Amino acid sequence: MMVEELAQKENFKILEITKSVDERSIKEGHLPETIPAAYVEKNGIVYLLKESGTIERIGSKEYWDKIEKFKARDSYVAKINTNIRHKRDLVNCGLCNQHKNTTALLNIVATNRCDLRCWYCFFYEEKAGFVYEPSIEEIAQEIKVARDFNGYTPPIQITGGEPSLREDVHEIIRVAKELGSSHVQLNTNSVSLGIDYFENPEKAIEKVRRWKEAGLNTIYTSFDGIRPDANSNIKNHYEMPFALEAYINGGVKSIVLVPTVSQLNLHEMPAVVKFAIHNISKGIKGVNFQPISLVGYIRKGDRDKLRVVQSDIVDVLKTKYNIGMEAWYPVPTVAALADVIGREPHIHFYNNEKCGIATYVYVDKENEKMFPITDFIDVDRFIFDISELRESKLKKALFGAKLIPSVIKYGSAKKALANKLKEYIINDELPNGVRISRLLEEIIERGNYTALGEFHQYFLFLGMMHFQDYYTYDVNRVQRCSIHYAAGNKLIPFCTYNVFPNIHRDSFLKSHRTIENEENLKKKSLEAKERVISFRERKDEITASPIYKEAYRGI
Repeated sequence: MMVEELAQKENFKILEITKSVDERSIKEGHLPETIPAAYVEKNGIVYLLKESGTIERIGSKEYWDKIEKFKARDSYVAKINTNIRHKRDLVNCGLCNQHKNTTALLNIVATNRCDLRCWYCFFYEEKAGFVYEPSIEEIAQEIKVARDFNGYTPPIQITGGEPSLREDVHEIIRVAKELGSSHVQLNTNSVSLGIDYFENPEKAIEKVRRWKEAGLNTIYTSFDGIRPDANSNIKNHYEMPFALEAYINGGVKSIVLVPTVSQLNLHEMPAVVKFAIHNISKGIKGVNFQPISLVGYIRKGDRDKLRVVQSDIVDVLKTKYNIGMEAWYPVPTVAALADVIGREPHIHFYNNEKCGIATYVYVDKENEKMFPITDFIDVDRFIFDISELRESKLKKALFGAKLIPSVIKYGSAKKALANKLKEYIINDELPNGVRISRLLEEIIERGNYTALGEFHQYFLFLGMMHFQDYYTYDVNRVQRCSIHYAAGNKLIPFCTYNVFPNIHRDSFLKSHRTIENEENLKKKSLEAKERVISFRERKDEITASPIYKEAYRGI
C-alpha cells in the first residue's frame, strides 16, 4: 500500500514526503533499501510513517511548527570537493555529490577500547571482538582528507570508545591543531580522569594540562543523570566531581555535559541542568541532550518504552524552568548569519531542521532561575532579516549601502554590523548589569572562541541532537548532515556510520584493526574496567569527600 493510502486509512494529515529505509531488507541481510515515507500528524503528534507500515513518533505539532519556520532553504547547498558519485540513496557511498553540507564537526575515532560497559552502547572492543587504535600518522591522514573535502580543516572531536585510555591523546590534539583545526574537543566519559584525581590530584591535573597545552578547547563529557541508583545508567556519577576539578585546575574552562536520554532517565534532565548551573564556575558551558538512538531490531512496544524525542525534553525542562518551545531553534537558524559574516570556504549550518534544536539561557545562579535569549533579543525578526539579506542581491546591496556611514563612523564593517544588531535587542541589560549589545559586538567583531567564551560567562548553552535509527531514518536528513566520521579516504555522515555498522563503522574498523600489540591493549582495557569497579567499592569514602558533596550540594 502506498504511504499516502496508509495515511488516509489511519486518518493522518501528511506534512512532508521523504524516503526512509526498509528495516525488513536489512534484517534479511541485504543492503538497505529505501522506501517512500511521510511525516504525518494526528491529535497534535507528528510521526514518520513508512510504506512498510512502520510508524514512529517524531515530536509534538508545536515542535514541528517551530522547526518548519527555520528549515534549510533549497538554496542552502555547500560546495564539497568530492569525486564520489551517488550510488544508493545516501546509504553506502559516503560523502558523495548528492550531499549538501560540509563538515561542521569531524569525528576521529581514536580507539574502540573503553573502561565502561553501558547497556545502550555497541562501540567497545569487548563487544566488537577486536581492537581499533589508529596511529598518529593515520589520524593525520584522515584529517588531511577532511581538509581536502571541505577546503578547510573542520573542528574536530576526538572520540571512541574512551579516547583518554590512550596515553598519547595530547599528540592527537596537537596534530589536529597543527593541521589547522580551529576547535578540538575530547569526547570522554571522564571516568578514568576522575579516579586519577581522587587518587593523585597532581597527576590528573598534569594530564589535563598536557591536553590544554597541545590545543584542547572543549571537553564533551557524558553525564546521564544525578542519582547513582538511576535505572538508566550510573555512568560517571562518582567520578564526575573529581574530573571537574582536574579540568578546571588543568586549564580547561569549556565543558559540555552530554546526557543520553531515554524514558528511563528523562525525568532527571532538569536535575542535570541544575547540576550544570551549580557547577558553572567549574567550566561547564552547556548541556547537549542526546535522545537515545535505538540501533538494531527492537519491537515497537519495546521501542516505545525507551523512545524520547526532542519535544519530550523541552516539555520536561519547561515544567521546571518555564522555558518552552518558543525559545528553541533548529540548527539551520544560523545558516544565513554564518554565510553573511563568513568567507568561503567556511563552516555551514545547512542541516535539516529535524536534526537538532538549541537555545541560550541567562543563568541566575543564586535563585536557580534561567531566562531564555528571547527575553533579550528578537531572534525571530533578526534571523528573518538576515535570511532575506542572504537570498537577495538587491537587499544585500541596499543593506551594504546603509552600513557605509556606520563603517566610516566605526572604522570596520564588523563593528557596523554589530551596531546594526542593536535594533533587535529587546532588553539590553542583563540582570547582572552587563549589556548584551557589548557581548554581541565582541562576538561579531572578533569572531573567535574567546569572544564566545565571554558570552558563556553569563549564558548557558542548551541543545540536543537527535541521531537517527532504522525507524526514524530520513534520507533528506542524511543529505544535510554536518557531523562526519573520518574513515580512511571517506567522510561518513554520523547517522549512516552508526545506523548501518556492517556497511561503514564495523566494516571499516575491523578492516583497519590493530594487530600489533592487540592482546596487550585488550588486557589494559580490561584492567581499566576493573579499576572502575574497584573504585566504586569505595563508595562511602567517595561520598564523604568535600569535592563530591559540593558538586551535588542541593541537587
